[in-house]
Amino acid sequence: MRNAAVYASGLLERMNDPALNDIALSAKELLHVDWAGIALIVDDLQIVIASSGGQIGRYERARSMSAHAILAPDAIFCVPDTRVAEAFGSNPFVRVGLIRFFAAAPIVTAAGLPLGVLCVSSRTQRRAINEAEADALQSLAARVLDTPPAQS
Repeated sequence: MRNAAVYASGLLERMNDPALNDIALSAKELLHVDWAGIALIVDDLQIVIASSGGQIGRYERARSMSAHAILAPDAIFCVPDTRVAEAFGSNPFVRVGLIRFFAAAPIVTAAGLPLGVLCVSSRTQRRAINEAEADALQSLAARVLDTPPAQS
């Protein structure tokens, strides 16, 4: 049911859409992080469809931090230091030092199905995000489904 909702959303056809990239860039600037992106979780994949710069594409869901974030669609998922989070030791971005801090807000349909996340990351550990930052990240994530495709 959740996978069908991802396909029906039309978001998979919006790879590298400037309107979605703008949402990612807003999240990056809001939280002062190195990177932000919009990742959909479908079948055995994590598909990053938008980014604040770099890393768009398909990745194994088994190594995805975003796949953990959709398990609680009403909550912000935050890992202040991925080096001490055993669950992410096999993540290649953690192993090479690209992701040390990670936070994500689920992108949720009106029916309550999590399609993916708006996520942010940094190469350095950080404190957990505060309530105001969490609210702002959730607000940006909610805009993903309401943002029309950029005009070509």
